Amino acid sequence: MKIPIITGYTSSGKTALSLAIADFLDIEIISADAFQVYRGMDIGTGKPDKDELLKVRHHMIDILNPDEQYSAGDFFEMAEDLIDQIIKRGKIPLIVGGTGLYVETLINGIFAGPEKNNEFRIEMAKDIGKKGIEYFYKLLMEKDPIYAQKISHNDINKIIRAFEIIYYTKMTVTDAHRILHRTPKYKYSLYLIDKDRENLYKSINQRVEKMFASGWVDEVKYLLMNGYKETMSSFKAIGYREIANFIKNGGNLEETISDIQKKTRNFAKRQITWFKHMNDLNKLTMDKLNIKQFSIELLRQIDPENS
Repeated sequence: MKIPIITGYTSSGKTALSLAIADFLDIEIISADAFQVYRGMDIGTGKPDKDELLKVRHHMIDILNPDEQYSAGDFFEMAEDLIDQIIKRGKIPLIVGGTGLYVETLINGIFAGPEKNNEFRIEMAKDIGKKGIEYFYKLLMEKDPIYAQKISHNDINKIIRAFEIIYYTKMTVTDAHRILHRTPKYKYSLYLIDKDRENLYKSINQRVEKMFASGWVDEVKYLLMNGYKETMSSFKAIGYREIANFIKNGGNLEETISDIQKKTRNFAKRQITWFKHMNDLNKLTMDKLNIKQFSIELLRQIDPENS
């Protein structure tokens, strides 16, 4: 059995394809998106609309408030549990989303190391303030040169995490990643909706304009009025901090739209680079794709003995 994953760049048509597959297969969709989990952040994250959510049961959408944290580790744990439940119901789990880290984590497994410890991190940050980040990078080079060479000498977050792992596991980061790796429960077949850059960028520009026309500014106003701040992790979703700044400080709306379009195109470039390095990637061209035949292919991947 291989669980299908449909991924792709932002604005590539992942939702449309997954809903089309639902015409042929009895699926439930698990969202592999870093921001669709947040309630009230609908327009800017490109969530399926109410009719689409009614057509197919979706998971990992609207499960957290914008002030809560969500990580690849959370996604991995929850997605595997959901796959179990969906299969027990006699349905087909379909993973859909463009957050490359989440997709890769699901396929390759995850580091089951110690949880983040706020007290340790606060003390470590104080020490870095006194001694400087270079001091701790050199110390990390002494303790674990293999890992240290993989990260930047001024990456504070990764250096703090490295010492946190070393402190609580009594192992180097390299050894901890090898020994405490959690292997995935399932195997996956990975499909990427491919799109040439010119058409992709055109779709991105049009989509951002449509989001503003649909009330994106009002959505962000509502979030701010309810006490959510642009410093929160959820506001890392492209556009939310830019619109929050526009609401608070004013400016030119057209320039804000243009800035978000540019940042979204840059994000798509990073996605293209990320997916290039993933193994066993099957590329899909939407204008040449026969949805019925593709659905039959997915069924063969999921149930090779009976399909």
